[in-house]
Amino acid sequence: MNTTRRKIALSLLMLPAGCAIRPLDAVRTRLTAAPAPGTPVRAPAPGQSWSYRQLDFFNSQQVDEVREAVESVGDEIVIARRGTRQLQLSSEIQGPWGLLRRDPVWDAAQTYEQALPLWPPGLELGQTVALHTHYRRDHDSFRYAIGLYAVARRWETVSVPAGEFDCLRVERTLRQQHQDFSRLETLRHDTLWLAPEVGRWVLRETWGEYRHAGRSSQGSQGLEDHFRWELTAWT
Repeated sequence: MNTTRRKIALSLLMLPAGCAIRPLDAVRTRLTAAPAPGTPVRAPAPGQSWSYRQLDFFNSQQVDEVREAVESVGDEIVIARRGTRQLQLSSEIQGPWGLLRRDPVWDAAQTYEQALPLWPPGLELGQTVALHTHYRRDHDSFRYAIGLYAVARRWETVSVPAGEFDCLRVERTLRQQHQDFSRLETLRHDTLWLAPEVGRWVLRETWGEYRHAGRSSQGSQGLEDHFRWELTAWT
């Protein structure tokens, strides 16, 4: 998102309550007890699927309805994605389950040289992960640096269109080099609520911010798109 959109987004936050365009409310959850030690995350299998409605945080509008399905399972687990508005979407790749090799939710799909964890092994509460690696974009041979910090924050109960689930809340922060070299810094945030019985997140929020080169030594601030993904159905 450029600086102009940032200003528009901030102005939307100040609109009167009766206006038609409003940002999404904050996610509402309630604390819940951690499951028994050793509770497994449902393993992937061909044919499993998850459908999400994708919402724009800034105006509460639905952007798309995305269906994700396990296409193949092996050293790599390929999850094919298809939307109702953007029909063929970039695939997600994990391997092993819970380690993300290719993430398609950002402005361009990112394929990592070292897989980035989506959730901690054993679902251990309070566990943190910090690592540095590189990623590539499709049809681009350049290696971009990226660092991840992730923490398993707490167990929460959340309600989404598909039902109510007990979830591990995982907060991930990505500090990365962007393909737009006029950006001085890009910081991305990814919060997901993982439901072990579903084998995937039932709720996820992604957003980002950056500093853009400008006349001042600090540059200008910008915001990227902010999306919320809510589970509507799963098999």
